[in-house]
Amino acid sequence: MHTHTLLLLLLLKPGVCESCSLVVSPAGLVVKYGAPVSANCTSDTVTSMGWVPSQGESQVFRTGVKELTWRVDSLTDWNIKPQCFEMSEKGGQCARVLNVTVYKLPDRVSIRYLSHSGPVVEGHQYSLHCVVQNTAPIEHLRVTFFKVSTNGEQTVLYTQQLNNDIREPVNESFSLQFSPTSVDDRAQLCCSAMLDLGPQGPQPPPVMESECLNTTVHFAPEFSCSAKLQVREGEGLTCDVRGNPLPSVTWLRDGKMLTPPTHLSREDAGNYTLMALNRIGKANHTMEVEVLHDRAARGVFVCLCLCVCARVIN
Repeated sequence: MHTHTLLLLLLLKPGVCESCSLVVSPAGLVVKYGAPVSANCTSDTVTSMGWVPSQGESQVFRTGVKELTWRVDSLTDWNIKPQCFEMSEKGGQCARVLNVTVYKLPDRVSIRYLSHSGPVVEGHQYSLHCVVQNTAPIEHLRVTFFKVSTNGEQTVLYTQQLNNDIREPVNESFSLQFSPTSVDDRAQLCCSAMLDLGPQGPQPPPVMESECLNTTVHFAPEFSCSAKLQVREGEGLTCDVRGNPLPSVTWLRDGKMLTPPTHLSREDAGNYTLMALNRIGKANHTMEVEVLHDRAARGVFVCLCLCVCARVIN
């Protein structure tokens, strides 16, 4: 009790040191919640020194010293601001503040749609939420939304960081407005939380990822065949159509429905129209089909071979 009273009186006593030689090492600390921590305060001359606040095992105030250590076995104060001070013979004082950042990794990171479940529809907008639970300090948290395609390629969609100086652990939700396209069908949507505490923090900065959402996108039919098509006699006529749900496809020639021919003849040349339909939408595609006579096709093939061979010989 006497020591704390003396310390308080010393701190309240007016006057300023003519020069302050105190050095706090390290100058700043990044400490995991509950971990031990220590720092040294040194002076150029023998003096009276102390640390405020008086948490830990070190003495609060000592006289006739050049160094004093602040030590805590388990740091649990989110807002602690240790301060080393010294008293001059004339009654003045100087002080150095030790910057301490106490951090805690998230308990969990999760991603979900807000007010939606099941497949999404191309062109519609959905709200994705990434929830980070029980982490601190929130101002050092960087959340990234990203997409993983069916071939494993990752694409960053959005990165967000809050301007918030709350030091205690909080739960925080980050949001992204997402408009899917047909390319996103069967991709995965994920988010990650990185606690970037700077060069004094853990390296590399710790990252926690959510489980990913498997994305099913419903989209209108799409054609991937060209407007002009050359085929040989005897070959079939095909055109790739994508859509989800699977579209129904109708073939037309001269406005009449037909089954696409599987063994084309020269009489089958002409314009074909495809009509694809699912519950999301419909699409039409017209192809100009040229049927090559079998002999003509072979002649083109032989000519190409001779040209290539002659070029190689030369």
